[in-house]
Amino acid sequence: MRAPFTLIVLSFFPFLADAQQGDLDVTGTHPAGVGQVRFFDPGAFGQQKYEVLTYADVEGTPYLDDRWSSGTITLNDNKTVSIGQMRYNAYSAEIHYLDNSNKELAVDAQQVHRFTLMKPKDPAQLLGRFEAFTDMFSDDRRAFYRVLNDGKYRLVILDRCTIKKSNYDPLQGKKELHFITRTWYGIAEYEYVHPIFILDHDRIRKELELKPEQDSWLKERHNNLKSEADVIAFLDHLNKPTK
Repeated sequence: MRAPFTLIVLSFFPFLADAQQGDLDVTGTHPAGVGQVRFFDPGAFGQQKYEVLTYADVEGTPYLDDRWSSGTITLNDNKTVSIGQMRYNAYSAEIHYLDNSNKELAVDAQQVHRFTLMKPKDPAQLLGRFEAFTDMFSDDRRAFYRVLNDGKYRLVILDRCTIKKSNYDPLQGKKELHFITRTWYGIAEYEYVHPIFILDHDRIRKELELKPEQDSWLKERHNNLKSEADVIAFLDHLNKPTK
């Protein structure tokens, strides 16, 4: 487990951060690598209880991949910066990166429009493309989604990391905490995300208001929209220009 840092209750202030291979000038970029985790205990009755913890107190990882990798960050003004070392924190929904002085910094979906991550062991291969949309669970915030195809209709995944408390361990004298990451599906139509949560024909049919000919296309190909490959194939069909 790496050094603990603040996930929530971070102080935000503007400054110029020199990123690897470029200048990342973002209002709201803040230092990472120090501080605490603020964990809400839903089991507490009456006055709500919060626990202040460090990363060392929580098993697992909040990152999609603990390893640093290269990538790009595109800001809201469409300026794209190449970053030498970065990774995605799915708990805080922030991109962590190292600047030229090896300081760990973080930036979120309020400042970033999209970003890419390359594979840690093969920087020539793309690990994932991410884009900021409205969070399907909260209309007043933005979140990063993995984008799996191109076009008007795109299959996207929201990786949401939470902290789960297990049963009391009498040997350790406490309840164990674990980072748990779940994936939730959506279909992006331009800038709007249809929340489908799981891959399911009825959910997709209702959200996209499929026409009879589109249902026929699915039946002819025995496509039940139960896998990522099936959904992407159908969305690619919808994205084809009509004659």
